[in-house]
Amino acid sequence: MNGANIEQRFVGTIVGAAVGDALGAPFEGWSAAAMKDVPDLFDGYRRIGAYPSGQDTDDTQLTLALAESLINRRGVDGADIAEKYADLWRTETIVGQGASCHEAMMKLISGRSDWTQCGTEEGRAGNGTAMRVSPIGLWDCDSREDIPRHAEVSSIITHKDPRATAGAIAVAAAVAYCINYDGFLVRDFLHRISALVEPYSEEFAGHLVELGEWMKLNNEEDALYRIAAAGWRRPEDRLDYITPFVIPTVLMALYAFMRSPDDYCRSVERAIRAGGDVDTTGAITGAISGAFNGIEAIPAHLVSGLKDSEYIKGVATRLFEAKQG
Repeated sequence: MNGANIEQRFVGTIVGAAVGDALGAPFEGWSAAAMKDVPDLFDGYRRIGAYPSGQDTDDTQLTLALAESLINRRGVDGADIAEKYADLWRTETIVGQGASCHEAMMKLISGRSDWTQCGTEEGRAGNGTAMRVSPIGLWDCDSREDIPRHAEVSSIITHKDPRATAGAIAVAAAVAYCINYDGFLVRDFLHRISALVEPYSEEFAGHLVELGEWMKLNNEEDALYRIAAAGWRRPEDRLDYITPFVIPTVLMALYAFMRSPDDYCRSVERAIRAGGDVDTTGAITGAISGAFNGIEAIPAHLVSGLKDSEYIKGVATRLFEAKQG
């Protein structure tokens, strides 16, 4: 049983995402085979190019932008969220942005489209929506029925594909579940998430049900292959990494959390060692595990070692206070 209080879980969600992001970012694009040679993943942060140690990326930056909008507007305001996102591009402070997010923000900033129309068209179902949505799960932790609508608002700014929205709903629902429960049941967890996702993507909802079966496989490599291939019409013979496609990204994060729900480090390490888009799988897994276990479950040296650690913790605390009214 978990004894973290609600405020600790709010802070654990936002900081957990940032830590997972910063740990994974130096290994983005590595295969699972290559990740096996990386020792002591949690000893400390590796550098990303010329950036300082503990640098986060767009996963965390957009998460914080969404949280700031929720705090300032005391609710979900699509136009304000879009402006908070766009400011990262206007100020040229965005780090490692994805192609769809970049294209959408360029349309918005140039005035070619408003926030409801600037998202990339159907067929581009990247994970940019899911990686940043955890503040919606926090804001709607006591109003589960609002999660799909609010997650959709935050998603369509950059992605119009319903699978991208479904991925955001799944992550927000997972965070909300973890905020509210001290215990954890795989079947109940996946059922509640799948029920919210199904109206947006029956395919995604079906894979969430399958994930419960893949949890039972004795060979973890078999489970990871099924996750990596989920949603692909013609997957490679043996995917050795998690692509930026939203379906395998979200499934991987949920799988990593469910395999070790009480252990933040084991969950995030499992996500990162699966290879591929590991800053994002690390960030999503970190948010979900942080929501369940609270800030105290995250190693203190990794929390303090984050670039802008105090600001990140402060955003989480202010979001909690705003939610309390």
